[in-house]
Amino acid sequence: MKIYVLDKILEYKNEKKYIDNIFEDLGNILSDEKYALSHLEVDGKHVYEDFYDYFSENIHDIKEVKVFIKTSRELAKDLIVYIIETIEEYVPEIQILSNEFYNEAAEETWGKLVDLFEKIKWILDATETLDVDREIKYIVSDYKLWNAYVKDTYELREIMVDFQDILANDDLNFVPEILSGEIAPLFEDMKEKLELLVNRELDMSLLN
Repeated sequence: MKIYVLDKILEYKNEKKYIDNIFEDLGNILSDEKYALSHLEVDGKHVYEDFYDYFSENIHDIKEVKVFIKTSRELAKDLIVYIIETIEEYVPEIQILSNEFYNEAAEETWGKLVDLFEKIKWILDATETLDVDREIKYIVSDYKLWNAYVKDTYELREIMVDFQDILANDDLNFVPEILSGEIAPLFEDMKEKLELLVNRELDMSLLN
C-alpha cells in the first residue's frame, strides 16, 4: 500500500505486523511538523475514527491512503463545535426524559438516562482536555467567556454528584426537577457561551 502524508509517500506491505509501524511513522511525521491526524481517505472511503481497527480489518485490501491533517488548534475548535452539537442534540431529549420520569419510568427511560450520563461525562472530559491546553486562549475568541463556560461545567459536575446521591437513595421524585430545572437550562447557557467562542463552520479541507 501507499500512504500519502504531507509531501511524503510511504510504502508498506499489506500485513498486520506492519500496522504498528504505520501509525508510529505517521505520528512521528505529524509531530515533527506540528500537525495532528484529522481523518483518512482509504481507497476513496473517508474514515474518521477507529483507524487502527479499520486497518486491522482491511489490511489485505488497502491500496492507497491519503492522510488529512489539521493543526492542534483546528482540532480543538472542532472539538468545541462537537460539544455544542452534543448539547444541542440533548436539550430536547432532557425535557422528554423529564416528562417520562413524571410518570413511572420504563426500562427504556432508564436506558436514556444512562446515555445522558455518558454524554455529560464526555462533555466534562472534553472540556477538561481543552482547558488544560495552553493554546486555548488563542483558540477561543474570548478567554474570559471560556472561563465562564468552564465554571458552568464545574456546576454541572456538582449537579451530577447530587443526582447520583438521589438515585442511590431512590428519591426518584426529584429526578424530573433536576433534569428540566437544573441540567436543561445549564446546557442552554453552556451552548450559548460556546457559540460565541468559535465559528461553527468545520473546515474539512486537506492541508497537505
